[in-house]
Amino acid sequence: MNRYNCFDVIFNNHIAQIILNRPEKRNSMTTDFWNEFPEIISKINEDGDIRVIILSSTGPHFCSGLDLSLFQSDLLKINQEQQSKPILLTNYIEILQKALNILQDSRIPVIAAIQGACIGGGLDLVCASDIRLGTKDCHFSILETKLGLVADIGTFPRLVKLIPDGLVRELAFTGRNFNSEEAKLSGFLNDVYPNQKNMLKAAFELAKEISANSPTVVYGCKEAIKFSRDHTTEEGLNWIKMWNSSMFNMTEIEEAFKAKFEKRLGNFSKLPKKVTKIK
Repeated sequence: MNRYNCFDVIFNNHIAQIILNRPEKRNSMTTDFWNEFPEIISKINEDGDIRVIILSSTGPHFCSGLDLSLFQSDLLKINQEQQSKPILLTNYIEILQKALNILQDSRIPVIAAIQGACIGGGLDLVCASDIRLGTKDCHFSILETKLGLVADIGTFPRLVKLIPDGLVRELAFTGRNFNSEEAKLSGFLNDVYPNQKNMLKAAFELAKEISANSPTVVYGCKEAIKFSRDHTTEEGLNWIKMWNSSMFNMTEIEEAFKAKFEKRLGNFSKLPKKVTKIK
């Protein structure tokens, strides 16, 4: 287990569990969170050995959003710089946005396992995940509206592609709670469980099923879905055509067929280490 100020990270059989570990503060997002989270995801993404990420938390609540300390320090200082405030605030928001963008841009599929409250920045976080599981008592809120802010870290660009437009508007305009039943019916949650124990069990079973497939193929699926969501059908078809033309690997296909026929796990190549800089 790797320990950070805001997280515990456990690696096991090509699965990484990233655990928010500040239950006494409802796993609020402090400065440490915004520094540690992109570092953890970047390391996992660059190495290529992990095939699935499970994002979970401790205590009764998944995440209560941005910690008040951010408003009392960084944002307060920025507000005092009247002449340069717009530029400084833009830079600040970009840092927060990039810290969560890295989750969506990762080559590795991400399963979010959510219990209790998931509000504000916590909602931004799970919107950037690929698959969302929740407990019966979980609920979500675009809380920024009630705090006099327009949510700016990632909720709207992602949520409007995950649930119906009218529902996004209602949740945004009111800031009300969005419960697990609504979330499941709208398609935001893949499934709902009676408690966290059952949810995590299901998350690991799903992760094992995903990790049994070729990491390169799963990565390709994630990229194809992301591209197709943001482009026309014709553009999506052309993109997938080019991907398969360049990434076609007969060795992986043969291994997949053999593994299925022999009823065993496939012995697939791991993703290559990601090059991040020219040496």
